[in-house]
Amino acid sequence: MADKTTGQCLCGAVKYEVTIPEKPFYSGLCHCKDCQRYTGTAFASSLMVPKADIKLDGELKFYGKETDRGTVMERGFCPDCGSNVLCQSNDWDDQYVLAAGTLDDQSLYKPQINIFTRSAVAHALDAGKLHQFEAFPESGE
Repeated sequence: MADKTTGQCLCGAVKYEVTIPEKPFYSGLCHCKDCQRYTGTAFASSLMVPKADIKLDGELKFYGKETDRGTVMERGFCPDCGSNVLCQSNDWDDQYVLAAGTLDDQSLYKPQINIFTRSAVAHALDAGKLHQFEAFPESGE
């Protein structure tokens, strides 16, 4: 069953309502160099949603960059706070790649695969093995 939910950028200037398909075309972690630079971290957590199933409230600014396949990926972000919200490409005319971290209900994001692992940083694939703390650890922990 598809899930209806909401999401927003960090400052709340861009909000959306979206229906997440029961089985998205893609739901995973992308380790490509462009996603690393776009997110400022080791990978992008994202899922594809039909463009017809998302209603945006607010304006995104887009930056387009050619991919290694020769297509252009346009990354949409909040012009106020800079949060990445979604991407679009002519590879997927009817789909957006939604930044999973912007979902209000994170439990709805269920990554299925890791892609572009050829450019993954070593620690990203070992993240589950690290010590875990519920908050920032006190010094000495």
